[in-house]
Amino acid sequence: MATPSTSANRAEPQRPQYHHFIPRFILRNYAGPMQPPSGLNKKKQKRWVQTHSKDGVLNVIDLDNVKVVQSPLSGTLGLLDMYRDINSSDQYDVEKRLSVLEGQAGTIISEIKKAFDSGLPDIWLIRSKRDILRKFLFIMKYRSQGFHQRFNPETGDYIADDREDMLTYMNVKGFAKPIDVWLNNLRNFIDIKMDAEQQWIQTIFENVYPGDAKWFFAHIQGSYLALCQTSNSNDEFLLTGNAYSIFEGPLSEVFDVTTQKMVTTAYTEYHCFAPISPRLIIVLRSNLLPQGMHNDGEDACKEALQYTKSLHNDPASAGSTLLDLPVEKCRNSYSIVQNGTIVPTTDYSLPPSQHKFLFRFFPVQTKHVTMINYIMLNEAFRPSTRIVFKSKDVARLSIEGYLTEAHPRLTTVTDVPGDERRKYLGNLESIVHQLGGTVKSKHPVISIPKDEEGAFRAWGESFRKAMPAVDAPFTILHKGLGGLPESLPKDMDQAKKMMNLVVKVDVCIQRLSTRAKDEVRLNRQELLITLPPRRVWLFLKLIRNMGRSHDLDMDGPEDVIATAAQLFKPSVLTRIMYHASRTQDILIRNPDVGLVNELTLDDEGHRRLSQEMHLVFQRIGIEKIEELSKVLYDQAKQMKVHKQSGYPGLFTEDQLLELAARNSVQDLFVNVLSGDLEDGALLDLKKLMFEILYPPAFARSKQARGKTRAR
Repeated sequence: MATPSTSANRAEPQRPQYHHFIPRFILRNYAGPMQPPSGLNKKKQKRWVQTHSKDGVLNVIDLDNVKVVQSPLSGTLGLLDMYRDINSSDQYDVEKRLSVLEGQAGTIISEIKKAFDSGLPDIWLIRSKRDILRKFLFIMKYRSQGFHQRFNPETGDYIADDREDMLTYMNVKGFAKPIDVWLNNLRNFIDIKMDAEQQWIQTIFENVYPGDAKWFFAHIQGSYLALCQTSNSNDEFLLTGNAYSIFEGPLSEVFDVTTQKMVTTAYTEYHCFAPISPRLIIVLRSNLLPQGMHNDGEDACKEALQYTKSLHNDPASAGSTLLDLPVEKCRNSYSIVQNGTIVPTTDYSLPPSQHKFLFRFFPVQTKHVTMINYIMLNEAFRPSTRIVFKSKDVARLSIEGYLTEAHPRLTTVTDVPGDERRKYLGNLESIVHQLGGTVKSKHPVISIPKDEEGAFRAWGESFRKAMPAVDAPFTILHKGLGGLPESLPKDMDQAKKMMNLVVKVDVCIQRLSTRAKDEVRLNRQELLITLPPRRVWLFLKLIRNMGRSHDLDMDGPEDVIATAAQLFKPSVLTRIMYHASRTQDILIRNPDVGLVNELTLDDEGHRRLSQEMHLVFQRIGIEKIEELSKVLYDQAKQMKVHKQSGYPGLFTEDQLLELAARNSVQDLFVNVLSGDLEDGALLDLKKLMFEILYPPAFARSKQARGKTRAR
């Protein structure tokens, strides 16, 4: 790991350098014929051509000045001293390392382009070349202008959502500024050797900021590489300044009325892009999506995809817009597919370094090229403000289509003052006119509440519209919890105020330590569960649907508890209801919470143990079950069941006896409560208790990750 930077070893200032974040060997593929600016006399035109003839020029949409210009390749898509480390003895060390990597990747990409230009259907790459290419694509994302701004903010204050973790890491490792962390990470990413035995994984996690190390690992392991060519020779891929950082996939947001900004709550990268030339692009496709003819883990992928969708505001529309992109995983030299099964070849016994991979050039239709360009245009206004194109006609048609064709995943425009995208669309209209077009944006402007009351009023209205009729189970449950038809509006209003409290508290505690946050949230929870059960029940539905405006999820585990409300002591009814709903939400978003499959002997294992044991049966609130649990607990103690445990030292005596009581109560649960509740409702309650709230150790079923609903 590089030594953390300090002011003590700061070197003398050096002459500024222009650092490209899109390498020249990519830009040259987009270079076009030179057209001197109009208004120059012949002498000045000749001088202009001589000045720009060395590297060539690029057709560029300059969004800052809202102009279509020709820009010298040497001064496009880069920044002065972007990778300069003023605290290093060699201030341009990172730029030099990037140059070496660019040389390696440039040679490989040149081979790919040469094969494509020659009309070959595919190209073989040895493992080391494939791995260099994968590493290069991640670094292209990580070295971008957006990350430079994240780690080197104009305000000087690191404000990314991992602020607390970053500041802790800097303190432990001795870094003075976030930019020092970024430069150190870049060095380690560049230098890592991608060995077939995957020792690189440990090396990365030892030497890189943990959050970004995880991202690097996910980028390498979570997707596969495909080469895509335009099937129509008139189609072209645009090159935006942030092209290598753009992904296709759902992004869920909510409007924070306190900051007047949209806040991201979830995102999924189904496809990432790396344009090589106007007609050739590298696509990284997520392993969550179909992988071609030899998708070994298809069932696991479907399950993982469904879970990923569930994290978004609207799971039903959280799929990929490029699901039908005609690509598949590359072939290799050490296996073949026979009758749908992967069979090893004689090359399997060769050293991994000698393995080769066959990458096809997949022709993609105009509709796919168009969608990729729309995705690029959708993000082109930040942070880089330049779009490079080869053909003016293609650029004009792409922008016209983006401005006029409605697509639910693209172009959310709001009436919030200073909305960047609204301004961006206006600038694109001017660009289209300069390219010979006349269209105007047809994207509707979404009205956003300007204050908290307005936000919750709009949200509550959506919630109220989703409510069933008076005689539906919803209103019956509300009545069973003490509600009346005439009290429902007031109860809804109070539930919205509870939600308002949650949002305000979360905003106020953003910069507290994790321990302090947990303490505040626990106190908030204790306050909320003292409120009337019917309002807590409504609140839990509100919080589950936070950020949604349609397709609201009105059913949840709180309904199971509400159906059996007469069994619970009033003093614990809201506590159990709260924990049932919130625990299931946590399980859906984090499958590894608690003791799911195994217990590891580390801090993570103890954290999960703590999560699992936070409730005990003595507080379940059902009198018959509490009495039975007490008897079974005492019997287990007399039989010294805790001394027969396979986990000595990991659980206390009380915890071991608690687990033993859980197993016994589970077997007797239905019989003990038979007659107190309808059979269907009783089975739902048992499932909730033993799959969500009180599972035996290591026995929480996969079904618990899904929804538990009242019958």
